[in-house]
Amino acid sequence: MSKKRVPRASRQPITSWEKPDEPFNTIHVDVLGPLPESNGFKFVLVLVDAFTKFCLLYALYRLDTTKLKRVFENAISLFGVPKLLVCDRGRMFEASSFTGWVVELGCDIHYVTPEMHHANGQVERYVRTVLNLIRVESDNKNTTWSDALCKIQLVLNITKQKTTQLSALNLLIGSDATTPVIRALIRDVAVENAQPNREAWREMCRDRARGLLKENQAKQDSYVNRQRRPPRTFQVNDCVFVIKYSQSTGKLDSGMRGPYRVIKVLPSGRYELKLLGGARGKTTQAAAQYMVLWKGEWCPESCAAFFESK
Repeated sequence: MSKKRVPRASRQPITSWEKPDEPFNTIHVDVLGPLPESNGFKFVLVLVDAFTKFCLLYALYRLDTTKLKRVFENAISLFGVPKLLVCDRGRMFEASSFTGWVVELGCDIHYVTPEMHHANGQVERYVRTVLNLIRVESDNKNTTWSDALCKIQLVLNITKQKTTQLSALNLLIGSDATTPVIRALIRDVAVENAQPNREAWREMCRDRARGLLKENQAKQDSYVNRQRRPPRTFQVNDCVFVIKYSQSTGKLDSGMRGPYRVIKVLPSGRYELKLLGGARGKTTQAAAQYMVLWKGEWCPESCAAFFESK
């Protein structure tokens, strides 16, 4: 009995994001869930600032654009409109009502290429941490997770980061207080020249953090890329299949999606593809490491021979 054989993808080198130099310039977003229902909530929307790592957690009843816009309005009212929003290709993030609204605000949207989750690693790591903290609160303290989100957010924001040795709250406002921010500000009113000193200290900490973050980024890139090789390059109009790893539909699934035609070459080994059969005009993106060149006519017999030869 023959086994299904899918070409193994050799991992391509990663390309890290250019680190912003100011808070809330770039925001990474992801959704955790569905979770066991808690006060009617089933999801957690996680927003992480790329520079300070300050996070905001919002409980959601369901995934829809109306609630998503309301959450972003709340974040914008606190920190202003970011220049770039990074997210996956979830349905609510790609909804025209949301994308049009974000563009009108003057914010660009970058969608992470499917299967390349590390491209949104800033928030992916926080999602795992939030899930672990929810488990702790729910299992050991008999607390509903939606009631614990406020505490979890505070813990994450006052915890010192390994790279910068400062908390996200400190990088944002210049204070390491575990009490509400307003208390720290009121306490400083009695100290002469407290405000200039606070601002000078905060800027000094941010300058140091910028250097440490760039140094750590270079170190991580070097470590991860040491066993990776540049991927094969493709040209516009090449026909390709895309390897599937997380969307298998059963044992009879070929393990590949397509065929697609390359319609645009993107940076960092990514390509924009157009599906040749099925949904007419449908486009997607893929990384070169998951793409396999297809030479031949699209028909069941020739495709079967293609898979058997791998």
